[in-house]
Amino acid sequence: MMLKKILILSGFVILIGAFSFFSYKKSDPAEAVKDFYLQQSHQLEQEIVQLQQLAIAKNEKALQQQFIKTRLAYKQAETIIEYYFNFFAVKLNGPPIVFFEEDEPDMGPQQPNGMQVIEGLLFPHFDKANTQALEDATATLLLNTRNMIATTESNAFNEEFIFDAVMEELYRITAMGITGFDSQAAVNGLPECGAALKGVQKILLLYKDDMNTVNAAATKKLQQLLDAAQQYLQLHTDFNAFDRMEFIIKYMNPITVIIGDYKKAKGLGDNKSPMFYSTIKKNNTLFAAGIFDANKYLDDNTTSTEKILLGRKLFFDKQLSSGKQRSCATCHNPAKAFTDGLSTSVAIDGHTALPRNAPTLWNAALQRNLFLDSRSFSLEDQVMEVLNNAKEMHGSAQAAAENIIAQKEYDTIYAKAYPGAAKAVAAVNICNAIACFERTLVSLNAKFDKQMRGQQLMNADEIKGFNLFMGKAKCGTCHFMPLFSGAKPPRYYYTETEVIGVPLKATKTNSELDKDEGRFIVTNFPLHKYAFKTMSLRNIAVTAPYMHNGVFKTLEEVIDFYDNGGGKGLNIAPKNQTLPFDKLQLNNIEKKQLIAFLHTLTDTAETRKTLAGSSF
Repeated sequence: MMLKKILILSGFVILIGAFSFFSYKKSDPAEAVKDFYLQQSHQLEQEIVQLQQLAIAKNEKALQQQFIKTRLAYKQAETIIEYYFNFFAVKLNGPPIVFFEEDEPDMGPQQPNGMQVIEGLLFPHFDKANTQALEDATATLLLNTRNMIATTESNAFNEEFIFDAVMEELYRITAMGITGFDSQAAVNGLPECGAALKGVQKILLLYKDDMNTVNAAATKKLQQLLDAAQQYLQLHTDFNAFDRMEFIIKYMNPITVIIGDYKKAKGLGDNKSPMFYSTIKKNNTLFAAGIFDANKYLDDNTTSTEKILLGRKLFFDKQLSSGKQRSCATCHNPAKAFTDGLSTSVAIDGHTALPRNAPTLWNAALQRNLFLDSRSFSLEDQVMEVLNNAKEMHGSAQAAAENIIAQKEYDTIYAKAYPGAAKAVAAVNICNAIACFERTLVSLNAKFDKQMRGQQLMNADEIKGFNLFMGKAKCGTCHFMPLFSGAKPPRYYYTETEVIGVPLKATKTNSELDKDEGRFIVTNFPLHKYAFKTMSLRNIAVTAPYMHNGVFKTLEEVIDFYDNGGGKGLNIAPKNQTLPFDKLQLNNIEKKQLIAFLHTLTDTAETRKTLAGSSF
């Protein structure tokens, strides 16, 4: 009876607290958001203090429960912390392994700390031998939290940035949160999504009056959707059985549409600061047509219809190579989804195998870092490097360019694309033209995309395959939706690399690790040994063979490799393997469902014909 009274009283206190918050008014909602952030950050601080105190007692259950409370407190403030205090976000909830921020390469390797490190110490079981490590980790977490609270950010709390942050958080929940991305040991990702949505809702309630002036009906609907989404997460707690597709289509998509419409109605743009560069426009769902900007990585270059037409013609012209033996299309054949169908491409001599597989050019425009080792940061640089490569084209980009533009068939089209251009910049111009053509090779109109836009096209196995991809199979924790590449949400600006332990040959016994050291050759950082860019899985069903060396011929082989823990399952894992060692325990039906889903990422034949038809 006493316990019941305590629970009722506790619930009353919580209700009063919630009422007090939602009734809270300030003349400037942005200032109220800042106060909310500080209030929630202090709550996080208190939870960490409690966790720190419990570490002394070494009670596993109590520690695990308090850790969950701690990260739920963080998640409520995540919208603001990730956006305004990203430096601290990495320290509070960064990866649990040594990592490298691709968007800040000058910082070098970063040491793990924060909640994900603590999570690994506590789950699935706490080893008391790690007590000192736990105490050190919690002390560091508390210090970083207090430093964050004490920091005065130069970024202003204003409506434009706050709604930019809200949209980013919704993308983060949709593409990462429901995969359990940062809760892989505790497997508490779904409740954490609920906490993150609660934080978003608290922020939006502070803008309720402003939003009502734009569209009161939409504002009311938004609150209903946020309530329903949180309730859905509370009712569906089984991580593996969670219907992510239903959750996204019913709740996350319409929520982002309403907020995107408000942003557009108010003229609220995206943050243009270099710290906030984003490939996605952040004014609609992740799956809306045209939501990604194919020209984001133009940098100092420009594009035009004339440049695209010139680039298309150049792409298929063998005069770009020595002896007129091959064109760009030799290794990136439109009929093979802009690949060559080989395990590794063949050198210009016609028989020597090059070391790596030719990746598709579909959606290459949406990648900041290019090549399998991420050594290039623009399509123009990528084209220039290939044209000057002795083994690939065995030519000189400048010499080829001067020869081509001197020809009658190119005279007019080149002059239209680059009027008055000096001969000295001919190579730069033809690389830009080819890159402009490649930027048209963006297609996000597969069966999956249409499904996410409201058409009911996918069958039960395909939907189950998607839910496996984003859940039990853990594919979505590296191949981020909707690009299904290593381009990390919510900004999708840089593409991550991973070490998965790819074998030299597709044998299950006496396997040998492939000797290609990948990104290490570029950076010379030990953590990058055998690391390769996480490629997009779009059109994966038509771009075999797979991996950087083309070792696997079928999707079945690929899934078996991951199911067994990558290189670890073959006993060839390098020390720095980033792919989790755990077996996925997928059964045969689940593997078939995964493959069925992957086939839904194949672009429509109509789109491929339009963009890369034989008429080129």
